[in-house]
Amino acid sequence: MGSKLLRDAVLVSIVFGGGFFALTQRERIYEFVGFHPRDVVEARANRLELAHRGEKLETTAMVVEGSATSINKSADGHFWAEARVNGGSVLFLVDTGASVVALTPSDAQKAGFDLRTLKYTAPIDTAAGRIMAAPLKLDLVAVGNVTVRNVRAVVIREGLPQSLLGMSYLGELQKVEASRSMLILRQ
Repeated sequence: MGSKLLRDAVLVSIVFGGGFFALTQRERIYEFVGFHPRDVVEARANRLELAHRGEKLETTAMVVEGSATSINKSADGHFWAEARVNGGSVLFLVDTGASVVALTPSDAQKAGFDLRTLKYTAPIDTAAGRIMAAPLKLDLVAVGNVTVRNVRAVVIREGLPQSLLGMSYLGELQKVEASRSMLILRQ
C-alpha cells in the first residue's frame, strides 16, 4: 500500500511539475517548436478576411522531386496545395485535423460531380456543430507527383470557404513532414 501511495505522489508531482514548467516556459517552447497559438489566430483571420473580400488566395510554390512534393508555407502561415482531382484543378488548404478531404460545391464541380445528384446524408461534426455532407469517392487526387486513388471525400454545401486536403489523402502517404517553412509529402 505504501509503495502505491508513493508512486501516485511521484506521478502527481511529475504532472503538476511538468504543467508548471510548460506554463512558465511556454514562450521558449513556442520558439523551439516554431509555432505560437497567436500565429493560428492571425492566419485564420487573414484567410477569412481574404475569403470575405472575395480575393484569390495565393498558392505557394511546390517543388516536385521523384515521389515527393515539397510545399512552401504561404504568407498567411498555411500550406496551400494545388491538386489535380479527377482531371480538374483544386486549391486545397492542407489540414491534418480534417479526417477526410472536404470539397466546396464549386470545387466538386471542377472535379466532375453534378451537384444536383449529391445526397447530403453523412453527418459531420465540426467546431461549429453538426452538419450534413455529401459523401463521395475521388478517383484520383494528385499533389505534384504524389498521387492517391479512391480517396474518400465529402462535399460541404455551406460554411466551407476553402476545400480541405484531409487525412483520407494524407493518411495514405508514406510520410508527411512539416517544418517551419515547408511541408513534404512523400509517397
